[in-house]
Amino acid sequence: MNANVGMVYPVAATVATYTPGSTLTYTGGSNFAEAVAATVNWDRADGHFYGDNVELDSENGILGYTIDFDLSGLSDAARGLLLGETATSGEYEITDKAAPDVGFGYIRVMRNKGVVSYEAWWFRKLKFGVSSEETRTKERDIEWRVPTLNGVGSGVSLDSSGNLSFAIHKTYSSLNDAKSYLNGKAGIV
Repeated sequence: MNANVGMVYPVAATVATYTPGSTLTYTGGSNFAEAVAATVNWDRADGHFYGDNVELDSENGILGYTIDFDLSGLSDAARGLLLGETATSGEYEITDKAAPDVGFGYIRVMRNKGVVSYEAWWFRKLKFGVSSEETRTKERDIEWRVPTLNGVGSGVSLDSSGNLSFAIHKTYSSLNDAKSYLNGKAGIV
């Protein structure tokens, strides 16, 4: 595994169609901000089966995941795309409606023995929310505050195998190739 030395190019797109057993389609893809940080936590099954005082089998498959994503800022358009806030006459309204399902991706900048590579990650289906937003006065020493999006991901069935898919990733030697890959996933032209 290579060392992570950076993160760039977050993209998202609304899930347009999803029928279990077939691929997802996306709409409205956008590179919506600058990436600051992301933490992905995989929720795994933790089952152990014992017999005759020894472990006979175990399970550690992925059940879902969460992402805490820090970004440079959250524009009104990005709030609409990621959180489902609705625009009316230039105002954005926050309602009790659930956030839309989105596909989400970013590029991890990696380095191994001086060689840089770019891992493009695409998370197939998740919902974002904002748990809290802090605003403070400007003080002598500025503390930069950025929003954190909290995402909860679920698996999707893409074929008849019975396996769920959560995310995919591909490594490139060129940043532009990694961006093109994500643009294709999010439908960005």
